[in-house]
Amino acid sequence: MKFNPSGNVNRVLKFGVIAVIAASSLASCNQKPKPVSGGMDTGQPGAVAGKGYADSSASSVRVFDQNGRVCIQQSNTSYEVVNIMDGNTKIPLLLKIRKTELCFADSVNHDKVYEVNAKSVMDTKAVSWDASFVATDISFKDNTLLAVKEGNDNEHDFIRRFSLEDGKEVFSCSFSDLEVKTPNVLNKYFIGYTSKKAATNPLGNIKEENLLGVVRFGSSTSAIDSFKVKLKRSKVVDKISGSVPDAVLVASNDNTRAIDDGKTIILMKGDAKTQNKDVSDFAVKFTYYFGDDNESTDITVPVVNGKFDMGHAQYDKDIFEVAAF
Repeated sequence: MKFNPSGNVNRVLKFGVIAVIAASSLASCNQKPKPVSGGMDTGQPGAVAGKGYADSSASSVRVFDQNGRVCIQQSNTSYEVVNIMDGNTKIPLLLKIRKTELCFADSVNHDKVYEVNAKSVMDTKAVSWDASFVATDISFKDNTLLAVKEGNDNEHDFIRRFSLEDGKEVFSCSFSDLEVKTPNVLNKYFIGYTSKKAATNPLGNIKEENLLGVVRFGSSTSAIDSFKVKLKRSKVVDKISGSVPDAVLVASNDNTRAIDDGKTIILMKGDAKTQNKDVSDFAVKFTYYFGDDNESTDITVPVVNGKFDMGHAQYDKDIFEVAAF
């Protein structure tokens, strides 16, 4: 799965200079590449006319023999300029992106280390942050940096979003997310389910017995809320898959409207000043299928005043344990 930038995001700069460095041996080509140091001040940066910014950085490649196989380590530097919105203010943001990957010449390594240095470059609101993470590919959408780690044949892609305002992680999920939109507003809200089959096994890092999934709620600027789903001992416990269940958003009244087959909710009364507490009047519904007759069971959790309303969650309490996380 690959995501492409859209909307108000503008890509205007992209270049890299590749320098060949002498070959040398590494311990192993199967390990994840290590982050390479260096930030926005690498090279000879400085102010330019119009209160702008200048920077330069070389990229590199190392080719060497590793137990009879050709191994390649590449570090590519590119630059992107994106416009982020702070209310009605447009902020040009320069992103310096250093991507490091390590693989054999006859194989593909989906683990790439991204180091992102961000800086506002014109006479607008000051923005400056650094972020480092592993992903297969990145793009820019909805005032966020979208990082996707592709899974193998038995895994789901794992999606992470980082705010372009401060570089902090605001959301993550398996495979795809549900969106809450406000008409004519760039910032969005996201709800998504992280399964046991997500690439990089994020649920395994939580180390909680019988954990089936985690549901997260976030916006373009901040993480908001989450809850966990655990399995109880029951007659169907072995029949419920660890995959992502079917998921939709359901409107509660005329203040919201579901579109895209329930994958999107529109806030009918929202605008650019909408805050978390104004996100309300709908529910998220997950449907789990099991059994030879394709039986199913649902978990439905309302969203009220920008939070999951766990007190009014509906689900089979003989099968699931659902709680704030």
